[in-house]
Amino acid sequence: MKRLHIGLLMTYNEADVLPQMLTHTLPSVDAIFALDGSSDATPEILRACPKLEGLLFDRDVMHGGRVRDHHRQALLEAARAKYGAGHWYSLLHADEFAHDDPRAVIAACEREGAGFVNWLAMQFFLHPEDTDLYDAHGQPLEPNVQRRVTWYSPFWVEVRQFLDVPQFAWQSVEYRDGEHGRVYPRGTRWKPYSRMPILKHYPYRSPAQVGAKSQDSGFSVAHSGSRTVFTQTAGSVYRSARKLEQPLDPDFLEFELRRQKSLLETMWAQCKLLRKP
Repeated sequence: MKRLHIGLLMTYNEADVLPQMLTHTLPSVDAIFALDGSSDATPEILRACPKLEGLLFDRDVMHGGRVRDHHRQALLEAARAKYGAGHWYSLLHADEFAHDDPRAVIAACEREGAGFVNWLAMQFFLHPEDTDLYDAHGQPLEPNVQRRVTWYSPFWVEVRQFLDVPQFAWQSVEYRDGEHGRVYPRGTRWKPYSRMPILKHYPYRSPAQVGAKSQDSGFSVAHSGSRTVFTQTAGSVYRSARKLEQPLDPDFLEFELRRQKSLLETMWAQCKLLRKP
């Protein structure tokens, strides 16, 4: 059986960036299954995606409250119903762009016998130097988010790829009901990929977008129009901020796969960028 690469996508009011993310991501996946809770044009954008094989809505998986991490189980089950078990999955978000090639990472995992992959997120943010890239209403003058938002801090690490093959024959790869804070399912093969690929995360894309998201979802930043959306680092816990001089051909220095020696050493390099308490 040929193992497919399937994307499990969760979206919420990200029509401003979703088309760019899909254009970037589609060459690396065979199919996408999406869970959406949006009130903007996100559903229409998803329906037009040529590799969309399943679209669920928040109301399909829960009644009241908020969608949590374990609701990805519905996407996993929808993908299994169409393609069966045993495939590779990537956990996708509309504001994230893979820097390293997910298919190349999967090939490396197959050679190593790995069952899941830790990805390191570079958290992009609005920097004071970039205020002239937005109009008086906080709308971007440059449409391409990867060209426009060029400051970042090396941020968190999460498992974003996994193989749908259990560690033991009697197990299943699945999320626990009610579970939150664990983005990948339990039961995967225990061995991680020996290195840490990079993804680019763009939660802060313009003052107008920040304001809209803070109002409708409790986004923990200042509202539109306030200069406080432009900061010196991506978060108060990090002391490092860097700028990409060539945004469409970025070099993330010591975090690049070709420079990594091991997963642990790369995680240690990232931890050193944390501020001491």
